[in-house]
Amino acid sequence: MSVQITYRMACPDDSRDIARFMCIAGGGIYEFLFDDLIPFVTAVDLLSSGIGGEQYPISYRNCCVASLGRDGEIVAAANVFPADLLKEDQFVLLGSERHNHIRPMLELQDWGSMFLNSLAVSDAHRGSGIGATLLGWAEARAAEAGYDRLSLHVWADNTPAVNFYEARRFVRVGTARIPAHPRLPHIGGSILMRHAISGDGMIAANSR
Repeated sequence: MSVQITYRMACPDDSRDIARFMCIAGGGIYEFLFDDLIPFVTAVDLLSSGIGGEQYPISYRNCCVASLGRDGEIVAAANVFPADLLKEDQFVLLGSERHNHIRPMLELQDWGSMFLNSLAVSDAHRGSGIGATLLGWAEARAAEAGYDRLSLHVWADNTPAVNFYEARRFVRVGTARIPAHPRLPHIGGSILMRHAISGDGMIAANSR
């Protein structure tokens, strides 16, 4: 018998799992930014710290997780917050030349929208509708907060992700040209996409 997938708002204890999925969704950007900046501290370590608190947009308070049953393994996670929070340098946690390298992505935003910072599903559970449900949660959260559109960034060479969002009526707004770098192996830059939403007929994850 298959295990039921439970969707719920995240809690501080989920921070490290969410950090792992955030790194998956980022396609290497967090490792590029944070790995080796502090000896023996990884991107997952730094993200976990930010997620576990309440002052950053990546806080668990802005995350939804999918798990195998109520208290089972977390198999997917999403993080969403107002795009305008990206104007605050504290979001990046640590300023550096690496930060400047991806500045075109940070500056190319649909200001005034709700921003889907990350959405990732474990390999074993892809294609089962979990990603679509978490996307529905992000749309519902945006609508509840009074936003009329959801935006996101996706690497241009991540064809499955681009296809996933385009199939759900996201449109391309522009492309941030990120210079080639051996620690960030992507080509074609990062595409800004957005989708107009309404409060009707959206799938909302159970937050209780």
